[in-house]
Amino acid sequence: MLSNIIEHHGRKNQRLASLEEDLAHAKLEEEKLKATIEALEKEKSEMNVKVALMERKDLYDLLEAKMEGF
Repeated sequence: MLSNIIEHHGRKNQRLASLEEDLAHAKLEEEKLKATIEALEKEKSEMNVKVALMERKDLYDLLEAKMEGF
């Protein structure tokens, strides 16, 4: 009977250790995903700036072409 309790307790400890390992792995993956999201958000922001600058240049070129017509 006591050996059964000890064996059962040992299995529970192994399962707990396995779950703790899974949790640590999941936290590491979460940090990697957060870093990826931050990098993508930074890239998006940089692209938005580039697009805004291109749009501004296009407007400037259009204005310049109209001014040449006067």
